[in-house]
Amino acid sequence: MSNVIKAPKLAARAGKKTIVVQRHVSDLPSSADDRQREMEAVAAAKEEAAKLRRQAEQYYESVREQLAREQEEWQREKERLMQEARARGYEDGYAAGREEALGEHRALIEQARRLAERANTEFYARIESTAEAMLEVALKAAERIIGAALEGDRNAFLPLVHQALQEVRRQTEVAVYVHPHCYEIVAEQKELLKSVFPHRVDLFIYPDDALPEYGCVVETPFGRIEASVDVQLERLREALYRRLKEGAFSELAGAS
Repeated sequence: MSNVIKAPKLAARAGKKTIVVQRHVSDLPSSADDRQREMEAVAAAKEEAAKLRRQAEQYYESVREQLAREQEEWQREKERLMQEARARGYEDGYAAGREEALGEHRALIEQARRLAERANTEFYARIESTAEAMLEVALKAAERIIGAALEGDRNAFLPLVHQALQEVRRQTEVAVYVHPHCYEIVAEQKELLKSVFPHRVDLFIYPDDALPEYGCVVETPFGRIEASVDVQLERLREALYRRLKEGAFSELAGAS
């Protein structure tokens, strides 16, 4: 592939001549002749050096060009070998490559299906989490509003007692327990509260400092009812959560 580059023959270096000058005292030239010969020798040496330099430059340039040609030839040969290897690999591995591609395609489909299922699950989980958070915020707000209303007017506690008595209005003996802070207000409205019952009733009202400030417990011979604000809010929370899980999400599922 490559050509052998031969260095140019440097005739001046290969064929050096040794000149022996025998001088006799009687033959010595004059000083003017000596200076002339010295100048001629220096000029000849300079010319010879320039010639050698030109020959060296030509030689190295030819070497550089030859190396560049060989590099180009090797690059072309490498490309050819790579193309042959790719062609052989394609022909030999076509069937295997097709099966591999089909397998990868099926794997991608399965992965996409799993991602869709996970996204769907995360979507509804996020909806549930968001709805629960919103519900909790609403209940906290309601609790603050009720608390503020009761602090501003303790008479606002009476509807809670009234509602609890509605649930036992068929009874003839009822005891109502409230916190001492609310006892006076409830006791003053005893006759009004008795009007809830459609018949004669023995209604007793007692203070109980074990109850929360706006707590209320109604007892009858058949059981008791806790009617405090906290209990009512907790019941409301449970009812709303139950409605949220049973109703809202079934509607979402039907719409999806």
